[in-house]
Amino acid sequence: MLGKKFIAKHKPGALLVLYVFVCFVCITFTSTTFVLKPRQLGLSFFSLFQGGISSIGSFIAETFDSVRVLGELRGEYEAALERLRRYEQIEKDILILKDENRRLSEVLSFSRAAAYENIPAKIIGKDPQNFHATIVVNRGSLSGVSKDMTVVGIQGGHQGLVGKVLSVGLNSALVQPLYDPNAFVAARLLSSRYEGLVNGSGEETIKMRYVKRYARSEIRFGDTVITSGLGTSLFPEGIEIGTVKTISARTYDTSLELDIEPIIDFSRLEYVYILKAGNDNSGALAPGGGL
Repeated sequence: MLGKKFIAKHKPGALLVLYVFVCFVCITFTSTTFVLKPRQLGLSFFSLFQGGISSIGSFIAETFDSVRVLGELRGEYEAALERLRRYEQIEKDILILKDENRRLSEVLSFSRAAAYENIPAKIIGKDPQNFHATIVVNRGSLSGVSKDMTVVGIQGGHQGLVGKVLSVGLNSALVQPLYDPNAFVAARLLSSRYEGLVNGSGEETIKMRYVKRYARSEIRFGDTVITSGLGTSLFPEGIEIGTVKTISARTYDTSLELDIEPIIDFSRLEYVYILKAGNDNSGALAPGGGL
């Protein structure tokens, strides 16, 4: 109310001020220092709008390009993982082949250095749950194998007695291992030279019996037991059988009983050698060395 009364009272002065302001604005816009053109104003407005649209378009394009690159990188990553898995499998296969070649080299080296003619054979059948069960090998009568031939193996550079041939087919043979309770081997302690009889127990150890009682003071744990080759023994002299694990004797017994840990781990046995020595024990096998 006060504003309206003031304008009505001073109307001529207000009109004069308004007129002066309008003149000043017109003079400013028509001066040479500043000329406002509608076309330039429109171009400026549309340039600003176009710049915004261009920025948004660039952002969207860069986003889609980033997604595409990420997809390509993911594909390359999965392909690299697949190649890595293949390389790992190839490396495993190479290690397996190297280990197989090492074992085959041992077979060939042993076979060539043997004092007896021998027939290398591969185990093709055995029962891992039954240590005294027979072992099947892939050599038979066509390869010169016959009943009662001695069978030896080699592991970790050590040769050891496996058993004897029980029966023969044309292309395979059954081997009676040391673990069989019906397997008997004339044996001798390598260091003290005391003799006894080794046979299987049906378990993971074998027994050496009939060792003289007074030999107790000269027998040590870990002593090596070898075949003696005495009498009508089927086994040549000097083949390692195992090492002394325990020594026991009852008060009324006149002999010792030794638990023997076999040199050969039958659960890992893959190759054997069948000796064609027959009952001729004239040759000797050096324990720990080649036949």
